[in-house]
Amino acid sequence: MKRATLVKRFCKSLTVPTGRLAGKPIKLAPYQNRFIDGAFADGVNVGVLSVGRGNGKSAISAMLCVGELVGAWSDAAEREVIIAARTQEQARIAWNYCVSFIGTLPEDVQANISIRRQPRFEIQYDDENGPHLIRAISADGKSALGSSPTLAVLDERGH
Repeated sequence: MKRATLVKRFCKSLTVPTGRLAGKPIKLAPYQNRFIDGAFADGVNVGVLSVGRGNGKSAISAMLCVGELVGAWSDAAEREVIIAARTQEQARIAWNYCVSFIGTLPEDVQANISIRRQPRFEIQYDDENGPHLIRAISADGKSALGSSPTLAVLDERGH
């Protein structure tokens, strides 16, 4: 099965965590489906999504981060996801979306997840392939030292 199909299947398995649609299944917009098809196509290792504010960039980014964390389409050992933003505050906002989506995962998956807010914003998932992490970092660069991400989400890259 194509990776893009697995990615979309995972995203659609989630439910909306907050707001007026809370508890309803995720429905991907046509542009989100096209983005996933392109970003997760064979031979592609960089995907760029550029749409206006309020169009679900943070939500789709969080879904991709959580999917990579739990191995929805990857069985790599010690997966590491980096959410990088210009400021720590902006990185935390994207990280909070991840925490919200984790709350919609099955309870047996949630039982293997640790959420840490201090000293860094990290989410750890433990399974037979080792510990897997989501880390939120700022663009200062120092906090990225020593990382080897299997997925990197760069928010507000232009800044």
